[in-house]
Amino acid sequence: MNEFPKEEFLTDFLRKKIVQEEQFNQWLRILFYLNNELTKKWDFVYQDMFYIKFYEVMTEGFSYANKVFEDLKKGENQNKLEFYEELIKGLTIMKSELQEDEYNYIEYRRHNICHIFQNGYEYIQDNLKIKKEIKGKDLQKIKNEFEKIIDKYGSDKNFDIFLNKKLQPNLTQLYTKLIGIHNKQYNL
Repeated sequence: MNEFPKEEFLTDFLRKKIVQEEQFNQWLRILFYLNNELTKKWDFVYQDMFYIKFYEVMTEGFSYANKVFEDLKKGENQNKLEFYEELIKGLTIMKSELQEDEYNYIEYRRHNICHIFQNGYEYIQDNLKIKKEIKGKDLQKIKNEFEKIIDKYGSDKNFDIFLNKKLQPNLTQLYTKLIGIHNKQYNL
């Protein structure tokens, strides 16, 4: 008779938590590195990677950070709790400072970098059905927003430079705070 492999599942669960924490930390390190490099000069490869890292941290990463923060409230690791609290605060500030059209454009640029085709932004789908919304947002409104952004800034590069100047101070400040918390934890 087979017994429920409780110990194996527990080990797998703990391993998953450790791996995900390290993956998340690596994602943050790369985001902060790209931010730092883009403060020096614009680079299209770093910019593309920045959009991927930034968007994912603001979406899936934000959800992850909130879940970890809630779990940490039940424990005794005050440094980690402080780290995640500061991270969530910083990400919330950045999100609030972005206009809706800017955030939508970041999402679009991330999609554009990660996928060859942008079929999700097309009215006529492969099955010949007409699409009017993307993630609950009016597709025509989004397309109009993108056109206004390009008209306003003249190019993707000019928008990138504008956005970098807007986000870099908050990202740099967040990085400094998080490093301070990390260094305090390890007496560095």
